[in-house]
Amino acid sequence: MDYTRIKVKTENFIETITLDYAPTLNALDLQMATELEDALHAAEADSSVRVIVITGAGKAFSAGGDIRYMKAHCEEPDFCEKSMAPLAGKLSEVVLYMKKMSKIILCAVAGAAAGGGANLALACDLIFAADNAKFIQAFVGIALCPDTGGGYLLPRAIGSHRAFDMFITGRPVKADEALAIGLVKQVTTKEDLLPTVYAFAQKLTEGPLLVYRNTKRLMYYSLYEGFTRFIEHEAGLLAECSGSEDFREGITAFLEKRKPQFKGK
Repeated sequence: MDYTRIKVKTENFIETITLDYAPTLNALDLQMATELEDALHAAEADSSVRVIVITGAGKAFSAGGDIRYMKAHCEEPDFCEKSMAPLAGKLSEVVLYMKKMSKIILCAVAGAAAGGGANLALACDLIFAADNAKFIQAFVGIALCPDTGGGYLLPRAIGSHRAFDMFITGRPVKADEALAIGLVKQVTTKEDLLPTVYAFAQKLTEGPLLVYRNTKRLMYYSLYEGFTRFIEHEAGLLAECSGSEDFREGITAFLEKRKPQFKGK
């Protein structure tokens, strides 16, 4: 597959997958999700890859969903079935696969990781953050429930109360708070982020890969075996929200840079 939304590089047994689509601040559209899926499957099958690093180019790790695309198509009668459902389904498949992979995935976040972008980071095994990073469960601002597995992954990472607070307020969690609540492993300067991640990844490449693989399996059995069933519930609830008047008002208000006037329907 030719990649137009991501870049892939393998060096010293480390594969780096970089979200790289500046026009939308690395928003997770269907093309990017499909490319991510392809790259991850290839990395899992490649014996020259021992550790995977996912990062974002430019100002943000990922802005989440492409709201301009949503606004352009949300009035279409089959918007939920033709646009939202395929994207949400593909992203859920990607994050579920990441949790099932045998290889350790490290995430390097600089700038905003919003919405589905924040939840893509959560699907990695460890997150490193630059001091300008912020994690935003931005869905509530456009009247959506969390997608990309966030409702399953975030409570398991930081606890149900903290996760619920992030979901219902949509407030940005900056790097220092993310470290304090256990969302990230380490905070560095933006300049030191990738060197720090690569140094850690290099140590992992020299370690007992079988132990890493089986430890990931144990973590999956312990925490994520119900993920597949959760995704089925997520799809139905997301469809209900994305077909609502509040959703259309939310994305309109976001683009117009004003406070939304939600009606609860």
